Amino acid sequence: MNIRTGVGAALPLVGALLAAPAVAGDSAHDWLVKMDQAGRRLNYEGAFVYQHGDRLEAMRIVHKVANGSVRERLVALNGAAREIIRTEREVLCYLPDENSVVVEHRKADSLGFPAIRPERLPELEKYYQMRLGKTGRVAGRPAQVVIILARDGYRYGYRLWADQETGLPLKADLLADDEKTIEQFMFAHINIGVAIPASALAPSTPGKGLTWHRERAVEDSAAATQPERWQAGRLPEGFRLSKRLVRKVPALNKVVEHLVYSDGLATVSVFIEKPEPGARPEMLGPSRMGAVHAFGARVDDHHVTAVGEVPAATVALIGGSMAPLE
Repeated sequence: MNIRTGVGAALPLVGALLAAPAVAGDSAHDWLVKMDQAGRRLNYEGAFVYQHGDRLEAMRIVHKVANGSVRERLVALNGAAREIIRTEREVLCYLPDENSVVVEHRKADSLGFPAIRPERLPELEKYYQMRLGKTGRVAGRPAQVVIILARDGYRYGYRLWADQETGLPLKADLLADDEKTIEQFMFAHINIGVAIPASALAPSTPGKGLTWHRERAVEDSAAATQPERWQAGRLPEGFRLSKRLVRKVPALNKVVEHLVYSDGLATVSVFIEKPEPGARPEMLGPSRMGAVHAFGARVDDHHVTAVGEVPAATVALIGGSMAPLE
């Protein structure tokens, strides 16, 4: 399974906005709930930088909430031209240098950042230490620091700066076990609560004349009849299966099974596919791009790829234990 990188890699770090105003005495839990709820209530637009590995990307984002639905537009400001339109159902990636548009369904592990569900917060304390840090400023706005440290080597930690007024995450550091920053997202400029016209969410790249690659979902009834169903034989403590999907990959007429494992914060996607005869060799063993680790394995006549923004040991454990159900 090929993994698309570039602008799309920043999406998990971008989608959150307004929550109830913060008050003195709020706990780290309270702030995490505010950040989780933030993107559902208010418009914003701004520019942010995203550093991963030795790459630094600058992007512009427009985020609008209307009738309970969220729509976003992201535009790359450096490097190859890229533009992403994201709704609650699909993601459209415009690639003018490749003369193409890729249309994908929203993935089960694309929940915005931070991808925390309030009902799982007590459970998360088993695997993460959570505390408030000092206050600071990001993009000219006062911010509260929230620190989340992993209790084992199967997940990363986080240092988050939440806007004091709204709860919007203004900056996020992904932390290794030595608390060293391995990936960073930070707003340089932001306007919150502004009116956003429909035209601001339209792509600047005309779709006419481009090649469109559309991912097709297999109906649930069809997924249920798939002869091969897979599961992980071993999981890090706290991880569990949160979603199973069956997809047809854009530009390829093949079915891919997609399993999502999560501890409520960290997420690993596992893709299982049957290679076509004569197809080029798939990735085997570990690989890495910035904070994203992947692990490929051949099981029977299928190829398994586990990928996630987690340590290498996590994808190796999950990907290396995948097996079809008997």
